[in-house]
Amino acid sequence: MFMTPRDLDEVRTLCASKRYDEALKLCAEFIAEQPEHPHGYHMRAVVRVIMGEPHLALADRDKVVSLCPQEVGAFMARADDHLRLGDFAAAADDLDRAEKLDNAHYWPLIPFLRALCRARVGRIEEALADAARVPDDYLLPGFDSTIPNSKQQLAAAIEEARLQRESEQTS
Repeated sequence: MFMTPRDLDEVRTLCASKRYDEALKLCAEFIAEQPEHPHGYHMRAVVRVIMGEPHLALADRDKVVSLCPQEVGAFMARADDHLRLGDFAAAADDLDRAEKLDNAHYWPLIPFLRALCRARVGRIEEALADAARVPDDYLLPGFDSTIPNSKQQLAAAIEEARLQRESEQTS
C-alpha cells in the first residue's frame, strides 16, 4: 500500500497513548517507502523528543535539513533539539540559518532564542544585540524553566552569563 504524509497523522494518536514503538514503526515504514520525503523523518524526530530522547532525533533533523535546505522550520526544529541538549553553539548556528530564510514568521522568536544561546556560549555583546531586537512585551510560554519566557528573564540570563564569564576570566 502506498503511504502518504496523511498516514502519519496516526503517529500523534499513538504518542498520546504512549505507544511509542508503534509510532516509530509507522515512521520507519513511511521512510522505507518514501526515503526522499521529509515528513517521515520529521515525525520520527518528534516521537524521539516526546520520548525524552532528543539526541536520537538529531540524525532525523539532519536528514530533514538535507532534504529541505530552504525550509526555515527544518532549522528551527533542529535548533530546538540542540537547545534541549544544551548545545547552544549549534542551536545559534541553526537559528542564524533560519533567520536568513525566514519571512518574519519566526520573528521575534529567532533573536530571542539566539540571544540566549549566544549568552550561554559567552558571546555577550551579540546576545545583547539580539535581545535588543525583541519587543519588551514579548512572551515565550510553554518551555521548561531552562528557557526564559519573557524579555526580562532573557535580560537576566544574559546578565548572569556576563557575570559568569567575568568570573571565569578573573579566576
